Formats: sequence, C-alpha cells, structure tokens
Amino acid sequence: QHAKDTMSEAKRYPGKPLQVIAVKETGEDKKGREVSVNDEALKEIIGNLKKTGCKKMSIVSLVGAMRTGKSFMLDLFLRYLTEPEENLEKDPEAIFHGPNLKHEQDSQFYFRAGAERTTVGIWIYSTPFVRTIKGTKVAVLLMDTQGLFDPHAPPEVNNAVFGLSVLLSSYQILNVSKQIQQNTLSELDLFIQFAHRAMEVWKMDDEKTGKKGDDLGSHKFQYLQFLVRDWGHYKKNATVEENIASAKDVLDNALNTTYNDKGKADRIKGSFDDMSVFCLPHPGFAAEEEEWQGEFGDLRPIFKQMTAAYLKKVFADTVVVKRDVVTGKPLEPDTLGYQIMSFTEVFREGKLPESIDFFSAMKKANLLEAKAKALEAYRKLMDTEAGPGSTYIKEKMLKQLEDKAIKKAEKEFKTIAAFGEEERKEAWSDIVNKMQEEFKRYKDANKNRIDKILSGFTTLALCALVAFILDMLSDYTCDWWLDACVTGSRMAKYFYTIVACVIGYKTFMLYNEEGQMVMLKALGGLWAETVKEGTDYYEQVKKSETAREMGLTSIMDMAEKKAGKEDEDDNAGSDNKSGD
Repeated sequence: QHAKDTMSEAKRYPGKPLQVIAVKETGEDKKGREVSVNDEALKEIIGNLKKTGCKKMSIVSLVGAMRTGKSFMLDLFLRYLTEPEENLEKDPEAIFHGPNLKHEQDSQFYFRAGAERTTVGIWIYSTPFVRTIKGTKVAVLLMDTQGLFDPHAPPEVNNAVFGLSVLLSSYQILNVSKQIQQNTLSELDLFIQFAHRAMEVWKMDDEKTGKKGDDLGSHKFQYLQFLVRDWGHYKKNATVEENIASAKDVLDNALNTTYNDKGKADRIKGSFDDMSVFCLPHPGFAAEEEEWQGEFGDLRPIFKQMTAAYLKKVFADTVVVKRDVVTGKPLEPDTLGYQIMSFTEVFREGKLPESIDFFSAMKKANLLEAKAKALEAYRKLMDTEAGPGSTYIKEKMLKQLEDKAIKKAEKEFKTIAAFGEEERKEAWSDIVNKMQEEFKRYKDANKNRIDKILSGFTTLALCALVAFILDMLSDYTCDWWLDACVTGSRMAKYFYTIVACVIGYKTFMLYNEEGQMVMLKALGGLWAETVKEGTDYYEQVKKSETAREMGLTSIMDMAEKKAGKEDEDDNAGSDNKSGD
C-alpha cells in the first residue's frame, strides 16, 4: 500500500506552474506574434525563492519538440520532488504509487495525450523545492518552455525561447524522440550560436576597454543533457545499471560524425561545461491514447525502473548549482530577479530580441546587481555604528566610517560589474550620489542622538540629585543633634560630588571636541532623562503597597495639591499684574 493513502488524502503539490512569458498570435491572419511578460507571476516566483532562505539554486529546464512528452516528464519531476525522501530510499519507484497524474492537475505542468499544443511560452513552477546537497541547501526551480521546432512559431521565437532557457538554467535538458538525429543537432547548434551572441558582444565591449576578449563560443553554459524518449534498445531482463551502460555511447556516436559537419559537433561540445545522455523506454501505448487519465498501472515496468533511476540522477546525483553568467559566482535569488526582468524586458510589446538586445539586457542586469550589492555593503557597514539603535558618535568618526563604507562599496561594485567602462563609470556615479543621500540621513539621525550622549549617566545623576536633597534636608533637621545624620550627610556629599565631577569632566570633553551647542544639548537631554526617570520612580513608589501602609500616599497627594494651588496663585498674581 506504501504511502498511497496518505498522499491521496493530503494535497501533494505546493504550488502551480506560472507563465512568465506568453506568446500570442496577433493580426487577422494570425501570423503576427506578441510576446509579453507576466510581472506578477515573476514576482511571486522570486518571492517564494527568497522565502526558502537558500543562497544557492538549481534551475532545471526541459525543452524539446512539440508533443514529445515534456509536460508529462515535468509532472514526474514534481512527483519525485514532493515524495518523502524516506519513501524513495525504501522504494525508488515510490512516485508511481498513489493518485494518478490527473489528481491535482491544476498544480502540475498539465500532461495530456494528443497532438494539441499545451505549453505556449515559458513557464516556471511557483514553488522552489529545497534539496540538501553535500550539506548545503539548494533551491530547485522547474522550467517548461514552448516546444522547439514548433511549426506554428517563427524561428525568431524558437531562438529567443531557447536562448532564454539556456541563459537562465543550470541544468538544460533537451527532450528528443527515439534518437539524437543530425537535424536536431543542427537546430541545437543554431540556438546555441544565438545564445552566444550576447556573450560575443560582451567580449567585444571588453576589448574596447582594454580587456582581452575571447572568441565566439569560449563562454560556456553549464550542463546539457539529451533525454532520449521511447528508446527501443533496452533488454527486457537487464538490470537498470546494465541498460544505462548499454546507452552510454549514444551521445558520442551522434556527435562523432564521419563527414565534415563544419564544426557543429565541436561548437556544441565546447559550449557547455558538461554533457550527458539518458535514454528512457516507451511508457506504454496506453499513454498515447486521448482518454488516458495518467494511471500508473498502465505504464510499463521498465519505464518505471528507468525513470526512477533518471530522476535520482537529476535531483540527487547531479544537482548543478546555477552560477551568474557574468561573474561565475553562485546566483542568488535577488540576482535571478534582476536577470529575468532584464532578459525578458526585450520581449515586451511584441518586440523580438536581437543579439544586441540580449547584451543590453545582460549589461543592465549586471549593473543593477552591482549597484544593489554596493549600496547594501555601504549600508551594512554604516549601520554597525550609525544605524538604528546606535548612540551618538563624533562627526570626525562618522566621516571616517563613511570613508570605510565607500571603499567597501566600491570593492563590491568592482567585483560584480563586468560590462563597459563608460557604463561602469555612470553606474558608480549613481551609487556615489545615492551614498551621499544616505550619508545625509545618517548624519541627521546622528545629530538627533546628541541629547542622548549623556543618557548613560541618567540613573547616576538621579541618585546624586536625591543624595544632594537628603544632604540639604539633614542640615536643617538632624545634623545638629544626631551623629548618624552627620555621617550620612558626609557620605552623600562625597557621592554627589564624585558624580558631579565625572559628569563635569565628560561635559568639558564634549565642549572641547564638539563645541558649546552639542554640550548644552547633551546636558539638556541628561536633565530631561533624569526628570523622567525620577517621575517614573515617584509614581511607582506612590502606587506601592508599602507607601499606602506607611501613609505616604496621602502625604504625596497633599503635597501635589499644595504645589498645584501655589502654581494657580502664582498664575493669578501674574494675571493681576498684567491687568494693572
């Protein structure tokens, strides 16, 4: 029975596919194309990615010809990523238990048998899946694309879709049927060259600024895998390992041609860090029928075995962390947001991308990230001593702190910014202006803390004030007849004199270093804090049980009334004098 019952009762899938880029037919003849970006969907995906707290991610993208089972395979990806790991350890085929694929269909990539187009544009699953790889948490995003070689779409759309897919993904899967044919490799070669154009322009731009540029294609994308579907050469009684071993030469045989391919195979191999192939057998003829409801019992046992091994390879054995195409560092969620927004901006209002558009988008994304990281570094250092909750610091020290923060921001900016000398200068100028605005805010906030400079002496000052009052009272009440009063008065005088000396020294230093205005404001702040703290203690004593038992509450009330009446009499006297 396995986990069948529990998975059928609870909701299995945490999100749903969201269309980030939509391709629509326009015009009366339906030959036009309008490409639009779903900003809300993109914001939701980036927001969910940030919520995972992962600093690294892997973006698995599946592309391929129309109706070759891409969405069906993506739904199997979802089942694997939502299956408890302990179930997979006990049974590698655990994903084939439980409800069929039609269950929670709206939360999947929408499998369906037949020849109708299902995915139009680029879709990303709304919820990332967190995997722990060698002790590090990695957020996995799934991406689906409009089928390549789509007879309904012009070449520009196919180029753009694959170009975006390979730029954004870390694990690019090319879904092909039955075998890797030469026409598939030719199409792939064109798509890769289109994606390389953006990097070529970047390298040309670097040459203008004195940096050595590389040849076209020297930039490498990350991981390409050919997923051969409906492979018919597995032996029925062979083990999974034997079947995998029997197909290991499929990719090499396809790329090692005996005729002059004009460098096509070398360009493909040289465009990726690593490449591989995996072959899956036919799932069973029931899966091709229009009425098929996604029942796992209809799938061939060998398909389940090989698919289980394949999913383990993709999401456990070969997880590829996405790196920034510019800096080469692991891509962070914020940076992914910048890049997707910039790459897809060129699609708006039906505009199809040229190579220069991709370069501009990449340049903009890189500079946006560099600016954001530089300002973040500046604020982070400034906040350590001048941020919220900080105490007043001398203006000289504040300026020194700003100089350190600017140097740190500049270092961060230079580490990330990679495009164009002029663009970098302009971007840095913008950052400097923003840092100046930020410094003004820090400076104003620091000035507002002047009256808190001596706040650390508040309790001490209050105690000294009380000691002074008691000393004065003892002079008129008991010093002349009681030795204990004399001793107490002397101790009180020593105490408040020492406190006055300490505060006086601090005040003198303030006057020398910061000037008279700062000193006066700090003393005013100390007095206000002392009065406030004294009032709070007075109210606490007045409300205490001890005060009521000793009759102090009534005495305090009488004193307050008398003080109030004296104030009224003084006011009345002032009014009479004014009238005269």
